[in-house]
Amino acid sequence: MYNLFIPRNSVKGVYLLIIEIIKPLTITIRDMKYKLEPGHFIYVGSAWGSGGLTSRIARHIKKDKKIHWHIDQVTSTPLSAVKTICFLPGAPSNYESKIARILSTKLDFIPGFGSTDRRRDSSHFFICRTYIKCLEIVRFLEKTIRHPIILVTVY
Repeated sequence: MYNLFIPRNSVKGVYLLIIEIIKPLTITIRDMKYKLEPGHFIYVGSAWGSGGLTSRIARHIKKDKKIHWHIDQVTSTPLSAVKTICFLPGAPSNYESKIARILSTKLDFIPGFGSTDRRRDSSHFFICRTYIKCLEIVRFLEKTIRHPIILVTVY
């Protein structure tokens, strides 16, 4: 059993963030500007560092941080909020790309977002529009990849 709530837990794996963008937001990816309209999005990531899933998710939720990853442009602004975290503790490292490829066949996406280290992936940031659609997609993924997904609602 995994306890994801112990500080600096070393449980590693893959995660999805369901993010709500409240007002229009412009981000830059590879010198391209994208205007994100209000709605819901799914971001796919992985946590293989010493802090594991707990540390990575805590960073994503924090607003005051140095912009390091593409997703930081979204999560650091007051125009967005992480609504739900979907954990896949212990998922193999290839599941990040596997999930991204499945999502790219089901949803629109921002090209190259979050996938510069995985060049074969089209994106790691997907447009759901509604929260319900995001939840439906997560449940579809769980059945498709046959790995349990733990959902934690942030707000």
